[in-house]
Amino acid sequence: GSATSMAVGYVKVNWDLSGELGLGIFSAMDAGSLFLMHFTDNIWACYAGYLVFKACYMLLITIATFQVAVNLSMERYALMFGFNNFVALVIQTILTVVVVDSKGLGLDISTQFLIYGSYFTFIAGIFLIRSIYTIITIKCR
Repeated sequence: GSATSMAVGYVKVNWDLSGELGLGIFSAMDAGSLFLMHFTDNIWACYAGYLVFKACYMLLITIATFQVAVNLSMERYALMFGFNNFVALVIQTILTVVVVDSKGLGLDISTQFLIYGSYFTFIAGIFLIRSIYTIITIKCR
């Protein structure tokens, strides 16, 4: 994960044009690795899926943070990223209570991979649709 995050700094990409496309692609790769872990019984495939998921997720977070930071002034960094981390923690807690806790759905591990894979598929769809719209809009100008 850290290697992929470091690689972002060395890649020359027009993030205004392809930032959301990158978010969509890496969200789709996260979804694919989670679906792999759901549909296979091979432990080595699950380990490989986890490694792919973690590397793509770290890259996804790095790109998303960069996309947000580009549009902020220095004075607003701490407030924005503190608020983002707080909201992410609240959403993660709610999702964990609903999916994992016995008072919620209490799903087994394999089904959790399916739920989280579906979540990343939904997010990938949003990013890919938005990036296609952005690319078409820029190309039509």
